[in-house]
Amino acid sequence: MKKIIIIGGGFAGLSAAGRLAKSGRSLEVLLFDKRGHSDFLPLLPDSIGRQINLEFLKYNINGLSRKFKFKFMNEEVVSVYLEAKQVVTAASTYIYDYLVVASGSQTNFFGQPNIQDRAYALNSADDIKKIQEALAEDRFDNFVICGGGYTGVEAATNLWLYFKKKGLTKKIVIVERSPGILGPLPEWMKLYAGGNLKGMGIDILVNSSVERIEEGKAVVSGGRLFSKAMVIWVAGVRTADFIQKLSVEKNPQGRIIVDEYLKFGRDCFCCGDTAYFGAKNNFLRMAVQFSIAEGDQAAVNIIRSIRNLPLKKFKPVDLGYIIPMANNRSCGRIFGLNVKGALSTLLHFLMCIYRSTGLRNRMGIIVGLIKQGGAKC
Repeated sequence: MKKIIIIGGGFAGLSAAGRLAKSGRSLEVLLFDKRGHSDFLPLLPDSIGRQINLEFLKYNINGLSRKFKFKFMNEEVVSVYLEAKQVVTAASTYIYDYLVVASGSQTNFFGQPNIQDRAYALNSADDIKKIQEALAEDRFDNFVICGGGYTGVEAATNLWLYFKKKGLTKKIVIVERSPGILGPLPEWMKLYAGGNLKGMGIDILVNSSVERIEEGKAVVSGGRLFSKAMVIWVAGVRTADFIQKLSVEKNPQGRIIVDEYLKFGRDCFCCGDTAYFGAKNNFLRMAVQFSIAEGDQAAVNIIRSIRNLPLKKFKPVDLGYIIPMANNRSCGRIFGLNVKGALSTLLHFLMCIYRSTGLRNRMGIIVGLIKQGGAKC
């Protein structure tokens, strides 16, 4: 019986486990994750403004293990030895025949302990819970979002919605190191989102960075100081420590560069945010749709390898993307068409409901949106 180890219980890892379960073959599948649950990341910012219950954004991995017929190992992987085909945790060492690395990404504080110890991350349901608890205490007057990408824009607008519902006036600032927000996205989208943020009273400081946090104060480059400030850090992500130690080709974020079959070594596959896959003279962005598709394809190629069949090339299909903004003036590109306004917000929620796992969670999200006014602001 072949032993397959999957590292990571997010979209990609669970997609791989699901495909292996459907293969009809007798396989020993072990899935490793240091947490006992998987989070539905696309709706985390919405849980601030629209106050979706976090319980509906979590999936118990033990429960999913029974559905997908894998063994869940609630352990953190600390090392992987590719030549010996070994995965090492604090508890034990495991041997594999095939390996799937799908450990996702984590917040990158760029080696700044001052910020890491005092800023709020936004990469898990647990991170959101800490933010919600701080908001409930009403200890801050200024909210500094470090990072002007997708998540930074979502976080800022959902804070705006939270305060609007509470009847509170707070200052929200996006601090972005680059000359503009939303990185490589089309210019019309940057202008549309920037104008929308300005209309909501959200300031944008470009060519700037948070230098330090001290005694409740955030110091931004140029000597700008924000007192009684909550800093939410969404300035970048990196891969897990064990990946940083691997002697394989990686991009500057530490994502593993894979070939057209999603392989990076002998009997080793990588998928999801951990993988750096080239397509059409570019590299795929981090997105749920690609994580799910890559996890599925990695499993397909493992099954084909076991059967001594040629591997299949991964051919991604880009359905598009949405930049959700909590006043429902969202924007994006779907099926090759530019979209903006309330329709974009609706598409965001419909896709999230579709991608969610289990009837209970889907219904919980729907009921939560209805109770909070859904598309109304």
